[in-house]
Amino acid sequence: MPYCVHCGVELEHSQRACPLCTTPVIDPNNPWTETADPAHPERVDTAIDRIDRRYARRLSKLLMLVPMLTVTLLDLLGSLQLTWSPYVTGALICLYCWILVPIFYKFDKPYTYVIIDILALCLYLLLIALMTDGMGWYLSMALPMLLLIGLFVLAALSIYRRIQLSILYRNALFLLLMGLFLIALEVLIDLAADASVALNWSVYAAIPLGVIALMCVYIERHVALKNEIRKRLFL
Repeated sequence: MPYCVHCGVELEHSQRACPLCTTPVIDPNNPWTETADPAHPERVDTAIDRIDRRYARRLSKLLMLVPMLTVTLLDLLGSLQLTWSPYVTGALICLYCWILVPIFYKFDKPYTYVIIDILALCLYLLLIALMTDGMGWYLSMALPMLLLIGLFVLAALSIYRRIQLSILYRNALFLLLMGLFLIALEVLIDLAADASVALNWSVYAAIPLGVIALMCVYIERHVALKNEIRKRLFL
């Protein structure tokens, strides 16, 4: 059985290049022969890919309605008014958005899933605030924090999907984004707590993130150092 001369991966005679590092396979004693079934297929079919999504969406909605109607009926029979069932219904809707929507609904861009998840959580917490007379904490802390988290996730996705830079530069941007996110988070918490800002823990967390980001930039700009690290780590 041949092995890749670059990374040591075990190879099949049906392979013209290493499936891991793409190094060309040249073996005079065992010339390449084409086979019907490649040793390492490029695409693996999963059960999710074969699901009838339209039927699955209808079935999942029907299955969601059963516990929703059940808890609502029990709540009405117990107190003749809705007291606790809206919490259960809202939680089920959130779980549907977080778990089943990514499986049964296929959007071209992942940003849509993030927006749906954040919107579902915002509405659920709004329901809790309305039922508990807690619009104060919702408007001052919960809603701004959720929007901040949503913007952070969308920005992080944009860094790794849209920006055409090397992976180290993108990692550096992500680390800087993380530092800014922590600072903004502390600002929101301070404003909600006592209407004043006194940066403390977020700065201590942002400084090492900035240092690591500068290290990523330094390594990317020094090709010899970068190649040596890749060689040592077998990357």
